[in-house]
Amino acid sequence: MILSQASKYALRAAIHLARHADEPQLSRDIATSIDVPGQYLAKILQDLARHGVLTSTKGRGGGFRLSHAATDVELLSVVKAIEGKDFGEGCVLGLPECSNDDPCPLHEQWKTIRDALIKMLQQTRFSDLSPSSKLLD
Repeated sequence: MILSQASKYALRAAIHLARHADEPQLSRDIATSIDVPGQYLAKILQDLARHGVLTSTKGRGGGFRLSHAATDVELLSVVKAIEGKDFGEGCVLGLPECSNDDPCPLHEQWKTIRDALIKMLQQTRFSDLSPSSKLLD
């Protein structure tokens, strides 16, 4: 689909953390709960912490948490932490010269999809997600 596997795992982990905001969660417990490879998820969680989406505490009682309340964290911040600040930019076909002035054959269709996706990710906070929706945990 449009998001990388790393972004999908990052979103699933952040949803898990939003649902378990009462205490820090260990990387391995998150991985088990959302059924993703543990070592891969650990790297993703570190990236999210490096970008300020999560906080990480070492030692007894440590783990990962959202850096802010679920009402303040938009899904786009998670995706941009993984995909990069230029997420959504560029040609869907990978052409270097694609622009509004010199569009590729899919430019207008992609622009519509891309803009809708970015708007949804930007307008959705973790607190907006249904607590009863499926995530595996």
